[in-house]
Amino acid sequence: MLAYPQVALAFMNHDHAEFIEMREQLLAALADEDNQAEVDALLDRLLEHTRTHFGEEERMMREAQFPPYPVHKGEHDRVLADMETRVAEWKQGRDAAALRGWLDKDVGDWFVNHVGMMDFVTARFIAAT
Repeated sequence: MLAYPQVALAFMNHDHAEFIEMREQLLAALADEDNQAEVDALLDRLLEHTRTHFGEEERMMREAQFPPYPVHKGEHDRVLADMETRVAEWKQGRDAAALRGWLDKDVGDWFVNHVGMMDFVTARFIAAT
């Protein structure tokens, strides 16, 4: 399980915990090659969850007039584009090793860094407004 900080907004902490749970479910499902339909459904759910979470975060940043909004939004856009590409590649090629490596290393590292830096500062700013 990934270690990451809690932030100053409860909805973000809740969403972060859900994201990590979905990632763990995906990693477990990838252990069985016969679970391709389950992996598809979990990936779709993770992608939708991420879009919704980012949208809510971005709305709150705009409302609070968070000065580095463009930087944080740019990170969201980059991550969503990468996630969409990885989901499409999985559905086309069914490369479980590549998907597992991305989820385990790339997504794990990004998540810990993003929550610990961008989300931590953003939540503190929004909570103080």
